[in-house]
Amino acid sequence: MTQAVGIFFIVNGNVVFDAAPLEQGELYGDTIGFGGHYDYWEALIPKNSTEQLFKSHEYDYFPRGRVVYFIKSKSFRLYADRCLKTSDLEKIAATFHLPAYQLARDEHYQCAGCNSEYIDF
Repeated sequence: MTQAVGIFFIVNGNVVFDAAPLEQGELYGDTIGFGGHYDYWEALIPKNSTEQLFKSHEYDYFPRGRVVYFIKSKSFRLYADRCLKTSDLEKIAATFHLPAYQLARDEHYQCAGCNSEYIDF
């Protein structure tokens, strides 16, 4: 199993994601990443009830984040919404086949529950 980079959402405890193997990721400065949250949400055609629920709200409604690889330090960083539980992070790490990672918070990744100014459509 190969390590991957990309974006993810947690929808009712399920990981909804878009990823690429590390070797096929997109170079961005000194990092390798993949995908965009809005672009993925916009293009997704739901195939199951989790994806249908996901698409029934704006792209930033559910907790989300991204996995990025830092080339110089040869390490993964998992940017995640602060409301994600340890069990969610473990599911994400397993989905992306991460042997180890640094957890990082970024105020860009705030779901409807964490953002007091959030307005759903």
